[in-house]
Amino acid sequence: MASIWQFVAGRWRAFRFVFRGMALMFREHSFVVQTGLVVLTGIPGYFLRFSALDWAIFALAWGLILTTETLNTSIERLADRVESGYDEAIRDVKDLAAGGVGWAATAGLMVYIILIIKHL
Repeated sequence: MASIWQFVAGRWRAFRFVFRGMALMFREHSFVVQTGLVVLTGIPGYFLRFSALDWAIFALAWGLILTTETLNTSIERLADRVESGYDEAIRDVKDLAAGGVGWAATAGLMVYIILIIKHL
């Protein structure tokens, strides 16, 4: 019985780290802006009466964007910690991570356009 409680306690500690990481992202300007965009872009979906499937696709697209933004921020922080001065390799790593956000945002925009057109 003690092992079940140890398991639960371990999972609870893990979730605390997850929630801490999620909360840390709200200190990042770009993440706050993107979270605001989730709300703003959701408003037309409400008035266009998105179906449950539409909302699921919308949520997945925004989840992809916010996840890549979180990974980008992590990579940038680590890169800045590793090299505080200018370094071309570090610049490339940071640009690649930012490019990942760009690809996710492009895919999200395409999904959004398709959802809106579907309801017009």
